Amino acid sequence: MLQYVSIVSLLYGLPALLIFSKVVAYITWYITTFKEAHRFAATSTVPSVTIYSHCSSVIFWLASTWTAPFIEALPFGWGHWVLYVKKDASYHYRGKLHREELKSDVFWTVGPGGQQLFVSDADVISQIVHRWKDFSKKVVHYRTLAVFGPNVLTVEGSDWQRHRKITGPPFNERNSSLVFQKSVAQGRDMLDSFTHDVEGRQASPVVEDLMHWAMTVALHVISSAAFSLHMPWPTKSVSSPVRPWETSQDNLAASKSMGAQKHKMTFQHCVDAVMKYLPFIIFFPDWLLRKSPFETMRKMHLSSDEFRSHMKELIDDNQNTLDSTNEDNREDVNVGKNDLLSNIIKASAADKKQTLSSEEMIGNIFIFIVAGHETTANTLQTCLILLAIYPDVQEAVQAEIDSIWATKKPGEDLVYKDDYPKMRLISALMLEGLRLYPPVAGIPKEVPIENLEGQTLTYRNKPLFIPPGTDITLDVVSTQLNPLYWGEDSLEFKPFRWLMPPGYVAPPNTTNESPGHADLLCPPKGAFMAFSTGFRGCLGRKFAQVEFCTLIAVLLKDYSIELVSEKGAGFQEAKNQAIDAMFDRKTEIAMRMQKAVKVRFVKRGSESFPPRA
Repeated sequence: MLQYVSIVSLLYGLPALLIFSKVVAYITWYITTFKEAHRFAATSTVPSVTIYSHCSSVIFWLASTWTAPFIEALPFGWGHWVLYVKKDASYHYRGKLHREELKSDVFWTVGPGGQQLFVSDADVISQIVHRWKDFSKKVVHYRTLAVFGPNVLTVEGSDWQRHRKITGPPFNERNSSLVFQKSVAQGRDMLDSFTHDVEGRQASPVVEDLMHWAMTVALHVISSAAFSLHMPWPTKSVSSPVRPWETSQDNLAASKSMGAQKHKMTFQHCVDAVMKYLPFIIFFPDWLLRKSPFETMRKMHLSSDEFRSHMKELIDDNQNTLDSTNEDNREDVNVGKNDLLSNIIKASAADKKQTLSSEEMIGNIFIFIVAGHETTANTLQTCLILLAIYPDVQEAVQAEIDSIWATKKPGEDLVYKDDYPKMRLISALMLEGLRLYPPVAGIPKEVPIENLEGQTLTYRNKPLFIPPGTDITLDVVSTQLNPLYWGEDSLEFKPFRWLMPPGYVAPPNTTNESPGHADLLCPPKGAFMAFSTGFRGCLGRKFAQVEFCTLIAVLLKDYSIELVSEKGAGFQEAKNQAIDAMFDRKTEIAMRMQKAVKVRFVKRGSESFPPRA
């Protein structure tokens, strides 16, 4: 009996002892790293904030959406620290919190696990991004985006150089011209659905979900310009209950491939589903989604599987085209219609020592779709609503569009080479929208742990030492709203701030954010990061700018966009509600509005909300 009791006690005692030892080890680690971080901060040349969560915990950051309100509510200011580290903190406080409380654009958060540096000083940001070997990308934060394969966003070092060498050159002027053509065609189809009812009669139906249609047109443009896949616009009118994924009018990769297999989902359907379910596709293992008893989870697996299948067919089809072309003709611009994928395959095949595997190609295609689909749609939605909120800006944009068409002869259409450079205010509109509502709140960097000596920066003419293994966040929101670079009206929507007089000469240490347009403001290096900055800048920036400018030029040529009055609200009330909805954003794949703003398109000259003079 005593022996039995001893065995039972041992069986129950061992787990308890193990748990106890883990708790003791955690408490020891917590106190030790907490004290070490504070000792370091005391010697630094910039201020610090004490926090009580792990200094770079992604789990705490994600959970803070629900936990932060409770921590903030603690008495005596005990929870004030969480304002600095909760999810999208800088966006919520418009980048002002640390400037008002710490009087600094560079500061530390110190707590268990060490210290983390937050930067919203353009000069320091410029130092960091141009010393890319000393301050590497925090790849672990992007690793989940390698769900379909390694890509230019998720790799570092020599692998990044290989990916960049192959994926960079295809974003060229010939591809920009193709983007322009496709955007004109898709923009007109989109406008038709905004200005007709289900019977095809002229009308001004309410656009209930502008983001949905912005994502649809962005997907159509990138599918055309990147993969030579033409997708007819899915509906005659936005008032129709039919959604794009419910239509079969979708020319698939399968229809282009000689050895095509039967697909269970159209290309557009599977991309829509992948974007919708991406966090779950990343988080849950493939086998669990495949064998799940829940239909929604099985659909997640199906969309992921179908995406790979469509992409493999596209790659095989382009590879077969390249293989069947004579060596002398491989540079022919007609091969693959000069789309992005064709050029990537050609670039990969050109250097046998610097190639991309099929998995890496799919991974890069996925990243291009995410960037060209999600972020472009976000920007288009944001700026269209801003134009409805600020009719005076919309009138100025339309005047610019009119001036472009005034040079046309009857029957002439928009031409990339001639007309895109004239879209200065439209480009300024995009840049201002991105400045106020960037796609990401921060860009993660780090000093590699292998760099045992750490790194030193200069801030306000003083050295700033950063230990090895330190995480750094480049604060996009705070920097782009910093009055030091954007003036005392930095929180206001003023696209005209970007327009400079003829003959404008950019000051030293500035960057041209829209090289295709003359006399636009060149902000200080590091002050504008919506397209990232430095060596890791966005590859598809010109693609996105050409697409955006062209779509705006098409949508607003003959029509105006207006807010929709709900419950008899006047324009000022509707405007305030729309501004509140614009501000209500949170990070998903990118920062996205949480509430829809209803709009409608009306014939120019018949505007009524508000009436025009």
